[in-house]
Amino acid sequence: MPTTAPNKRRSAATRAVNAIALTALGGALVFTLSVLRDERRVVRMRDASIRQAADLATSDDLRTLDPLAADTDTLPARAALLRGVMRARAASGDPAHAPALLAAARRDIAQAQATRPIWGEAAVARAYIELLDHGAESPQAIAALAASYRAAPFLRDSAPWRIRFGVAVWPRLDAQTRDRLVSETAWLAEASGRTYAYALGLVAGSPAEPLVRSRLSPSSS
Repeated sequence: MPTTAPNKRRSAATRAVNAIALTALGGALVFTLSVLRDERRVVRMRDASIRQAADLATSDDLRTLDPLAADTDTLPARAALLRGVMRARAASGDPAHAPALLAAARRDIAQAQATRPIWGEAAVARAYIELLDHGAESPQAIAALAASYRAAPFLRDSAPWRIRFGVAVWPRLDAQTRDRLVSETAWLAEASGRTYAYALGLVAGSPAEPLVRSRLSPSSS
């Protein structure tokens, strides 16, 4: 029986399928290694941020923030965001180097937003930079705060900062940003029993307080 040709065809097909499978597996392995590498870099930057906030920054941490050092490679978006916030934080305590640090922070945030254009935390970071660079009541800072609310109306981690900021510049906020600030404060208050008094304390004595209270359910207190 003529079996040689079909066997050859099956053998060639098998080799082709195996080659495709190996290529796919190789690509998956490279992707996995890349993800793991990026995650390690994010973790290292997060740890450096925690140390900086606790005034325990190491010499390596400070080198990472140096605005004069060339940024030799592209950081993962989350790591770029963390470094941008760290550089802005460093600028707030170092007036002599603030312009260079803020310029570097802007580059980091721009890099992060290039990967994730609609990202609430990055928009909040930009508002922080504008506040430091131009002042809390500047058009740049007010516009950046409003943009952060458009990008993400509710942010658990950043809510306290932007609520305080918004309350401080309340007369300068447009109606939509005020409404979003009130909604976020009410949302934070009702997130759990532990956050109720804290959230109300953020707006205590401000024009936002009665508006927030009007949106709270009776059972939340």
